[in-house]
Amino acid sequence: MRLLITMALMLVLAACGKSAEQRQREDMALLNSQGEKYVREKVLEPAQAQFRNQFIGKGGAPCGEVNAKDAFGAYIGFQRYISVARDLTLLAQDVSPDEFEAQWKQLCR
Repeated sequence: MRLLITMALMLVLAACGKSAEQRQREDMALLNSQGEKYVREKVLEPAQAQFRNQFIGKGGAPCGEVNAKDAFGAYIGFQRYISVARDLTLLAQDVSPDEFEAQWKQLCR
């Protein structure tokens, strides 16, 4: 019984002992994961999407690049994305280059 109480106490202390930096890294990883999820919902073959250069932009918006397949099954090349929420996920191909660049500057830089 004492062993169980000691182990439970150690787990609680370990959870409380996370540094602010560690919590921030975990929060950023969670945001990036959520951004990937929303981007995958917009591409033809979600499981085949490749991600790189991911970061959290101003105000917490996940930003990065995705390489997805087209209707012929070929990769189209990496393009930038911004993922604020499910309905507010924007791929560079979705709008004019000027409009995307304006959104990128506002949310990602």
